Amino acid sequence: MNNTNTNQLANGLKLENLSSSTELSAEKVQDFQAAFSLMDSQSKGYVCPNDIIRIAEAADMTFAENEAQLLVGSADEDHSGGIDMREFISIMTTSINPQDLEEELRLTFRTFDKDGSGTINANELKRFVRLWDSELTETEADDMISQADPNKTGSINFNDFVEFLLQK
Repeated sequence: MNNTNTNQLANGLKLENLSSSTELSAEKVQDFQAAFSLMDSQSKGYVCPNDIIRIAEAADMTFAENEAQLLVGSADEDHSGGIDMREFISIMTTSINPQDLEEELRLTFRTFDKDGSGTINANELKRFVRLWDSELTETEADDMISQADPNKTGSINFNDFVEFLLQK
């Protein structure tokens, strides 16, 4: 987003058209647009199941094609076969039941905890953080991971993981 018109996204959507009942700051919309752009690497204007699989593979995660299709299908309000920016923002701003959030966080944690030990390697989390924010420097990523691993053990338990994700 350029600074001359913060109410318009690069793909032509206007900020005021994106906020439903939730008012979004220009900064938050920029964050959503950056995340969306990472998934929409070919600038198609939508994210399809193959994009979800590609991002998962880049993060050393396994995501089956049918799982990616279910994810996209559950968010594809206009049944276009992909998730556009408006649908993505809708997903990102939908209120979540606290029990559902905890379950989602546990599932996400288990994705990283490949050996089922109850901890994840701080370096794996750092690689994932760098994937999602490609402009993050190595030092910034190290700082973030040190916040997620306050005891400097090199591994992160579920509670540290949740605190890390919800700190913003």
